[in-house]
Amino acid sequence: MMKPTLNTISYSTAIGLAAFSGTIATYGLTKFVPGSEIPVAVMGGLFECAKLSSLALIHRKALPRRLKVGLAAISLTLMTANVAGVAGMLSSAYTQRQLAAQATAHNAAVTTSSEVADLRRQLDAADTTLAQARTAVLKARDSRDRAKAAQSVVNTIAAERDAIAGKLRTATAAQAKGEADAIGGEAEFAAVRFLALSTGLSTEAVARIVILIISSVPDIAAAMLLWAATCATKTPVRRTTTHKTRKRTRQPALKVIPNAQVAKA
Repeated sequence: MMKPTLNTISYSTAIGLAAFSGTIATYGLTKFVPGSEIPVAVMGGLFECAKLSSLALIHRKALPRRLKVGLAAISLTLMTANVAGVAGMLSSAYTQRQLAAQATAHNAAVTTSSEVADLRRQLDAADTTLAQARTAVLKARDSRDRAKAAQSVVNTIAAERDAIAGKLRTATAAQAKGEADAIGGEAEFAAVRFLALSTGLSTEAVARIVILIISSVPDIAAAMLLWAATCATKTPVRRTTTHKTRKRTRQPALKVIPNAQVAKA
C-alpha cells in the first residue's frame, strides 16, 4: 500500500475544495433556470474540470504566452462565477433564516396577543355574570325551586368561566413561548452582531463581508494547492559537471626475452 505523500494530499484537498464550491455554485445556478437542473449540473462539473486543468497547465514553459493568458482568464472567470454562486447561496440562506425568525416572532406575538386580550375580556364578562348569578341565588333563598334554578345557572357559568380561564392559561403559555422563540431566533445571529459591534459596521455589512470571505476561500485555496503541487512534481534539472582529464604518461612495458645470454662485462 502506497503511503500518501504531500503532493497527493495537496491534489486531493484541492479537488475536494473545488468539488465543494462547484457543487454549491451549480446548485445556485439551477435557481436561474428552473427545470434544467441536469444540464446545469453537468455544465458545472465540466467547468470545474476545465478550471483545474487550466490551473495545472499554466506553469508549463512549453505553452505560448498568449495561451497561458487565455487559460488564466478562463480560470479567473470560473473562480469568480463560483464565488458568486456560493455567496448567493449563503446569502440566500442567511436572509431566509433571518426573515423566517422575524416572521415567526411577529406572527406569534400578534396571534397570542389578540387571543389573550379576547380571552381576558371573556373572562371578565364571565366573572361579572357569575357574580350576578350568585347574587340571584342569595335572593332566591325563600323559594327552593328558584334557588335550585339559580344554583344551576351558577354552576353552568362557573364551568364556562373555568374553561375560559384554561384557554387563557394556554394562550399565555403560547405567548411566552413565542417571546422565547423570538429571543432564541435573535441569538442565532449573535456572532454577526458581535462582529458588527466590534468593527462599528452594520450587521448587514458584516454578514456580506463574512459571506464573501467564506465563498472566496475554497476556490483560492484549491487553486494555490493545485499550483503548488503541480510545480513540486517537476523534475529538477541536473547540473552536468565537467571533469578535467589528466594526461598520464605511460612507461613502455619491459620485454622479457627467454634464454637470453647475459652480456659479458
